[in-house]
Amino acid sequence: MPQVPKISYASSDDPLFKMILIRSVEGLTGQRKIEQLYHTLRRERDQRAATKGFWGDALEKLEITLDYDEAQLVKIPQSGPVIFVANHPFGILDGLIMCHIAEKTRNEFKILLHSHLCREEEITPYILPIDFSETKEAALINIESKNRALAVLRAGGAIVIFPAGGIATTTKGPFGKATDLEWKLFTAKMIHMTQATVVPVYFPGQNGFIFQCASQVSWTLRLSLLMHEVKKKIGHTVQFIIGDPIPYQELAPIKAKKELLDHLRKVTYSLAPPERKKRPIRVPFKHKLPNFGGKGNV
Repeated sequence: MPQVPKISYASSDDPLFKMILIRSVEGLTGQRKIEQLYHTLRRERDQRAATKGFWGDALEKLEITLDYDEAQLVKIPQSGPVIFVANHPFGILDGLIMCHIAEKTRNEFKILLHSHLCREEEITPYILPIDFSETKEAALINIESKNRALAVLRAGGAIVIFPAGGIATTTKGPFGKATDLEWKLFTAKMIHMTQATVVPVYFPGQNGFIFQCASQVSWTLRLSLLMHEVKKKIGHTVQFIIGDPIPYQELAPIKAKKELLDHLRKVTYSLAPPERKKRPIRVPFKHKLPNFGGKGNV
């Protein structure tokens, strides 16, 4: 059985063909570079006995320049339950940046993230894994992550979540504007069950043409190209917009979960820079994603 590196979307639990395909494409398109940078980062952090600041250090190692309004950070409550929500155009990079924001503003936070990225011990304490395989074991993992997320919020912590549960994809072939997958009801459930403040974040942009082509053909091929999308961003500037925190009192009157999600999605996309506001928000691309327990969407 081929060895699976820790920084990979492949898993030893995958069917052999799927694992080999993902590993092969990743190896040819950027995974080795990302893993090399990660091991260098780990070594440097070990040398200085660093215990915090991992996410910022990771962005620095990728030579990513962040373009955002730092004044928005002071508006984020330092205590009480907070849910950070964002659109999901890129993949790994969105997650790094969202965790960096959370780490700068909160003592306790966790992120709901693809389970295949949970193998590295330095980030494991921050991650609530979501398993995208359609098995009983995956369902149990997702239920456990859901319960842990609620526990974090009830204890006054913060949760980072991409409500779409997947990366933005073009809806009519590989051309045009990519849009988030349908936002999942679990986010609305968390808000109402914990009375959390919501911090919306918007990322302009989308993954490249090859990724969008792969997304129309094969979900496995799509996964295999995500490391390439990270490599492409090395040395570049990434813009994002942090919206004003929305206290639960403003959201409480919106009882219907779907209505609440639609409202939050609209608020998030309204943060887009002026030149993008003219573009309509397209109907979400529907693709089956993991259930967090129970029947139907969550």
